[in-house]
Order: sequence, then structure tokens, then C-alpha cells
Amino acid sequence: MLEKPPIEDEKIIACLKDTYDLTVTEIEFLPIGHDSYAGVYRVRANGQVYFLKVKSVAVNILSVMLPRYLKERGFEQIVAPLPTITYGIWGKVDDFTLLLYPFIEGHSGMKAGLSDAQWIAFGAILKRLHSTQLPAGLLSRMPKEGFIPSPRWSAAAKQIQATVLDRVYENPIEAQLAVFWRERHQEIGRIMDRAEELGRMLQRKSLDFVLCHADIHTNNLLIDMQGKLFVVDWDQPILAPKECDLLFVMVGAFVSDERHEELFFQGYGKVDIDPLVMTYYQYARVIEDLGSFGEQVFFMDGTDESKLDALHWVNVMFGPGNIVASAYKWEQALSI
Repeated sequence: MLEKPPIEDEKIIACLKDTYDLTVTEIEFLPIGHDSYAGVYRVRANGQVYFLKVKSVAVNILSVMLPRYLKERGFEQIVAPLPTITYGIWGKVDDFTLLLYPFIEGHSGMKAGLSDAQWIAFGAILKRLHSTQLPAGLLSRMPKEGFIPSPRWSAAAKQIQATVLDRVYENPIEAQLAVFWRERHQEIGRIMDRAEELGRMLQRKSLDFVLCHADIHTNNLLIDMQGKLFVVDWDQPILAPKECDLLFVMVGAFVSDERHEELFFQGYGKVDIDPLVMTYYQYARVIEDLGSFGEQVFFMDGTDESKLDALHWVNVMFGPGNIVASAYKWEQALSI
């Protein structure tokens, strides 16, 4: 979120005292990230520095339970939320949920770029995650891939698709995205239809499911000052085919350099990619991003800065060599 959530700092400070027994001496909003429902802060309290996430929507309890479980079992590259003083899950202020983390000084993998050694380490981290066996209690809570594009973001994208041709947009940024969307109206409709069609095909197949992060692009990797990698933002873990995560390391989707993909798989190991599954995930991701960024532009009372950022990323998606072109390339390998 690029703009500060509508909640007073004083309320956040009071909650941190009551819930985590922290006496805050400094709180700073950080205008980073693409989650339009989560603001993040750097907090100094009790002589320590913390990373605070303030969410305005319901929080998936697995986004807390799973990273804590992995961290407790020695998965040191995981950044897990800290417990409250009563070993609870999070703090609450009005309609907001507060999640507190240790602060890691460094940069995102997307901003800093990964070295050769870090790409290999990234592959090894993801292989270890995909090989993790969860206990029955946690396993029973995990959602399983149903091969239905995100209902929430699909609904938003479909709403825009249904209204953008006739609606008049006064905001110039909204008008820019409307022009872009109208020019690609038929193409976007085909992408939506194709994702659902491929999903129905996969529902009839028997596939191996593994533990997936489901959003493990390099912006969700942190690199500390010593060059160590950490995985953050466990908002949507799922049991799914490995391609659900491998999408984010394939050239054309989220990686532009073939060498980086090769280095990743040095760490991950030899693997066979199912082109049908990969094609589905690429189309499904396009729909998710269209819905998410489209909502930021058309449906939310955000700043022009946040709207411009969303508009930028929609343009990027349809650019040469990016995820839409990659999805088409993977689809050409299919004989269906």
C-alpha cells in the first residue's frame, strides 16, 4: 500500500502496548508493497526495531500458523509473525488487524537483485518447502488447489470487463486504463475463458500436490545486509502442484534472464514442468493481477500515485516478454 491506512498512530501504539507489551518510541509508515489492504510500518520499541503490518481485511490464520510452524522446525529463512504476550496470533484495533514481525534490515530481492549464489539458494529454499510434510492438524487446515481462478479477483476483473466499454471515467488515470482495457477487451475476455477452460481440464487430472507459498516472486524475498535470503508474505499458502510456485521463476513470467532460471534450478534440482499446469497458472495470474490492479484504479479511493502504480503494472503485464506473452508461448506447446 502506497498510502497510509486510515488509522491513527496513537491507536496503533496503544495496541502494541496492550497486546505485545511494547513501549513505542518511534513509528514510521513505509509506502511499499502492492497489497491495497495492508499498510506497513517500521516500529522502534523496547530498544528493538520491528516490522508491523496493518491489515484492513480478514487475515488468513494460516499466514501466521504456517510460517511459525516452519520457523520453529528450523526453517530459518522464514519470517514469521511474533506472538502476543498471551501467545495469541495478532492485535486488533477497530477493523484493523496488527501483525508484528522482527525487522530485517535490507532490501527486497526485486529491488536489490539476486546474486548467482542467491538464485541457487532460492531454489534450495523452495525445494525444501515443497518437500515439507505438515502435521495432521495443520494439514487439515490447508486449502487445496481447485483450479478455479481467484474468485475475488476474477469477479473484479469480470466486473470491469462488463462495464468498461460503456462507462465514462472522469479521473484521467482511470480513463487511461479504460482505454487500455477497451483496446484489449476481446483478448482479456479470451484469457478469462481460457483460464477457466484449462482449470476444468486440470480438475479431471490426478496431480501431485505440495506445500506452496503461492506468491513467491522476488519482491517477497528479503536480502539482509549479510546477503541472506528470507521468505515473507505468507498470505495465501496452499497445497497445489509445484508449478504454482515455479511460475515465479520461469523466464517470461517473473524472470527476464534465462541464466537466473538456470541458477534457480541448480538449487532446486531436476524437475519436469507440466505445460498444461503451467499455462493455467500463468493465465490465472493474469486474471488475479488484472482484478487486483483494476480494483485499485477503478474501485478504490486511493491516491493518484497508487492508481498510477497499478496502471504501470497492467501495462507491464502485456508488454513484450512478460506474463501474457509467456502464457501464449506455453499454450502453443499444448495440443488441446
